[in-house]
Amino acid sequence: MAFSNYRGFNLKLLSRENDQWQVQIKNRVLQGKLAGIKKSVDWFCDTASIIEPSEFSSFEPKRQVVKGTAEKFNGFVIQNDTGDVNGWYCMFNGRLLKGAKSAIQKHIEQTLLAMKKHQAAQQLKK
Repeated sequence: MAFSNYRGFNLKLLSRENDQWQVQIKNRVLQGKLAGIKKSVDWFCDTASIIEPSEFSSFEPKRQVVKGTAEKFNGFVIQNDTGDVNGWYCMFNGRLLKGAKSAIQKHIEQTLLAMKKHQAAQQLKK
């Protein structure tokens, strides 16, 4: 059985598979996941009142799992893993571009256009 100490309280591991821990605060024994146990200890240290670890899970916002999005643009892959409007990124000429998809596309277009103009100017000089 594993033990840990957090803010002066002894935490006891009950089950590794379920991540179940136990702590005694005053006369109450609390059980739950390690994160919830630590929040209960923090709450007690800050307010001197005891809250069950399971209560803290109701306060946490539910994370929405977003599937990554990828799009090819002029031979380059623009990706977004977060679903955020400004969460797009692309490796372009050895540099990481990050921001809005339209801004990345505009930068790629302008750079490719400038490169074509430069190459055309070089051809005229020969």
